Amino acid sequence: MAKKSTGTKKPSKTTAAKVKPPKDHLLPKVTVFFFQRKRLTALLWIAVMLFGIFSYTTLLKREGFPSVNVPLVVVGGTYFVNDPAKVDEQVAKPVSQIALEQPNVSSVSSQSQSNFFTVTAVYKDGTNAEEAAASLQKAVESSDQVPDDARIQFNVPYFGATGADVDKVDLAVSFYSLDQSATTAEVAEQAKAAADALKAKNLSLVTDVFVKDPFEQTVNPANGQAVTIQKKFDQFGIRENNESSFYNSAIIAFTAVDGADAIKLDKQIRGALDELNASGEFEGYSTAVSASYAIQIKDSLAELQKVLLEGLLAILIVGSLVIAIRASIITVISLITIVLFTLGFIYLIGFTLNVITLFAIILALALIVDDTIIMVEAIDAARHKHTKPDEVVRDATTKVSRAMVAATATAALCFAPLLFVGGVLGSFIRAVPITIISALIISLIVALVFIPYFARYILLNKKQMGKKASSDFAEGFEAKIANFVAGPMLWARNSKKKLFAVGSTAVLIGFAFLVAGVFIARDVVFNIFPPTKDTNGLVVTLQFPDGTQITDAEKIAQSANALIAGELGDNFVQGSYFATGSASDATQSIEIISYTKRDVTSPELVDKLQNKFNTEFDQATAQVGQSDVGPPSVAFVVQIDATDREAAFIAANDMAEYMDGLVLTRTNGTTANLTNVTVSSTDQFIRTSNKPIVTVSANFDADDTTTLVTLTQDAITETYNEEKLASLGLASDAIDFDIGQEEENQESFKTLAIAFPALLIVMYILLAIEFRSLLQPGLIFMAIPFSIFGVMLGLKITDNAISFFAMLGFFALIGLSIKNTILLTDYSNQARRSGMGAVDAAVEGLRERFRPLFATSATAVVSLIPLALTSPFWEGLAVVLIFGLISSTVLVVTVFPYYYLGSEFLRSRITAKMFFTWFVLTTLAAVALGLVFNPGIGMLAYPLSLLYLGFKKFYEQRLN
Repeated sequence: MAKKSTGTKKPSKTTAAKVKPPKDHLLPKVTVFFFQRKRLTALLWIAVMLFGIFSYTTLLKREGFPSVNVPLVVVGGTYFVNDPAKVDEQVAKPVSQIALEQPNVSSVSSQSQSNFFTVTAVYKDGTNAEEAAASLQKAVESSDQVPDDARIQFNVPYFGATGADVDKVDLAVSFYSLDQSATTAEVAEQAKAAADALKAKNLSLVTDVFVKDPFEQTVNPANGQAVTIQKKFDQFGIRENNESSFYNSAIIAFTAVDGADAIKLDKQIRGALDELNASGEFEGYSTAVSASYAIQIKDSLAELQKVLLEGLLAILIVGSLVIAIRASIITVISLITIVLFTLGFIYLIGFTLNVITLFAIILALALIVDDTIIMVEAIDAARHKHTKPDEVVRDATTKVSRAMVAATATAALCFAPLLFVGGVLGSFIRAVPITIISALIISLIVALVFIPYFARYILLNKKQMGKKASSDFAEGFEAKIANFVAGPMLWARNSKKKLFAVGSTAVLIGFAFLVAGVFIARDVVFNIFPPTKDTNGLVVTLQFPDGTQITDAEKIAQSANALIAGELGDNFVQGSYFATGSASDATQSIEIISYTKRDVTSPELVDKLQNKFNTEFDQATAQVGQSDVGPPSVAFVVQIDATDREAAFIAANDMAEYMDGLVLTRTNGTTANLTNVTVSSTDQFIRTSNKPIVTVSANFDADDTTTLVTLTQDAITETYNEEKLASLGLASDAIDFDIGQEEENQESFKTLAIAFPALLIVMYILLAIEFRSLLQPGLIFMAIPFSIFGVMLGLKITDNAISFFAMLGFFALIGLSIKNTILLTDYSNQARRSGMGAVDAAVEGLRERFRPLFATSATAVVSLIPLALTSPFWEGLAVVLIFGLISSTVLVVTVFPYYYLGSEFLRSRITAKMFFTWFVLTTLAAVALGLVFNPGIGMLAYPLSLLYLGFKKFYEQRLN
């Protein structure tokens, strides 16, 4: 018995010429309009290029990172009573209560010592910190609840060169005595004279020069006499002539004019310092710039610019191999145009050139290459069919413009959720989605307006058009690969059983890769902001014993300095406490030589230095870490209600003993431990929400902070239950946790998790309108699970965490991978409308779109390799894109055409109502599975339900 045919006849060599894409008049008309007006287009291009170059070289202000608005008010001061309990009760407590009653306050905390206090009020996002500080000051001064002889200052922290500070410090200079015996008072006095001398130079980029005075004037309430007390100290270390030396120092701080370029500011101040040192006025003293954004900016921008140039070179080489040399030249010219166009645009909207915006442009490079290559390849393919340039451009634009618009829109939507991230993190990364979305829209404009213009002179001369036009070697090679991949479809095209067999195999292959990805994910660490694998800075925090006087603290710091200098050796560049040293603690910021010039990594140096402190230093508790970009990490802190202060300290010591031996076991069986477990000082009174507390703090010996925080909270809550707390004389609600910035990080991450489904819904609606189908958007989404295997495998083998930046890379990956399925689906639809059967349309789509699909993916991957190899900070994100795109592309090419066949089978037999019912029920099942297990398991609901329906239909037919 003859078998029934399920497709059309095998397509001939002329089949491709018969494919008639739908008429789409607007975009081809726009493209042809500019193509025919050579002078107008040339003038536009020259204007864009010149403005972009001028913006980059002159107009855009350089800064390290975007300015972050933190709604925070710090109330600090002195109350000279030599009794921390009185300072707490008489000053910190009433100020905290007044702060809590202020509008928009989120939290209030305070710390009190013998003569000093600090109250920190955190406000809700969007609050004007300056106005909040003025309002709080007015409320405190009018309350009459604070002693008159308490000196109080209300400040809004400024995140400048030395970190968060109540003073506005845009650049810091360490003024130090070469005489080791010089006292802090002597150095501070000379520093003030030096500051006056620098101020007299009338530096054009500086509004203020002042000394971070380690002394403070106050009044002794016992006798009413003015008293000068030392509150802070600073020490500066520098490596010269192969020797590291530390000196007593004072910080001279510079406040820049609004909008000052950090690099120009640094250059101007260094010039003034050279003049000061050469004058001989301060013999026996020296100066050094100890905190400036300029060095970091120069290094970061140089690194990212190098990556950008290497990416463009990689695109030129790969484009020459997979498309053609001439076509790749057009691609690179177009990408340079887009980059410069984007730089001009970000200047117009008020952005600066910083690490975040430049990184966003590099990340966009992997995305914008798609539009350029798609358009260039379409023109390259059309030139073989036409002899007139206008016809080539019109034909190419008609074929790909709809797919380009849909792909660009979905890629832009992928970054929309980042616009809704709040808090410090939201302010920190807001420039990323805006810059990338802008670059994507600009890439579409360049593809439609300028690429045909470039092609006129590079690709469309008379000898290169028509049937006799030369073809590239790669074109034939790529066609052979496409035919090989399409082979099983052609083999099965006339048999339902064979089609079902190859289709089921394809579904199972896709399903297997997804399951493998989910399985690998169990071994990948989850940490919202993991530490960078290598940085150029270390941080050493010293916690001095209870009762330490500030002069003794200075001596202990000197001992710590000697240990640091000896252990770091040649890796040490300079270090400063930036006037943070006090009687209770001190934090030294250390600059080490660039990771491009040393063999040992910063985490290895951290471990060596921490071990050295643990074994050879007993004068203070030392915690060593690396200075990282992004929201700061914080120790894990348990807060114990100290209404009964004695009972609270007993419980705190008990808990510290428990935590010191606590082993944290992850779900995959690996373990971690708590380190540096400490109880807050008995000489310090702490409040949160104006309730007295005692704290137990600790760090972790591993990097997956987010996971370990959760495990520690669960362990402590389980151990210190109601019964245990009662035995310690505490109420059942006496324990709370403070995980600092990690809590806000988790909230921000949850925002992305909530936004992701909303994003998919919006993309689905957009694609449903574009493709006039409810089924095909779901089909296009298959590119997302196809990438999961590569993402998880890449993170695992490169030892990177599932993090915020990995999620950022995943959003970019969605845009890249969905573009591939849009291309295949759109062209196969065009083939279907020309009269082809489902099999032939899928084969034709694969043959015609394989080249641009492979070219865009290959160039995107290669352009990202320099970023992955060069920058430790961005490595995780680049890994997600590289491995995820490889995984997605391979499965889209080999498996996706069979999914398309299945969707065409369903479309011919299932009504919109039936599909809608299936989609809703399956989505509900996916959400339920995601909540019970994880989102990856939830995504399995879609292929599983399709597989079930396919087998159900098959057996129903066999039984009948």
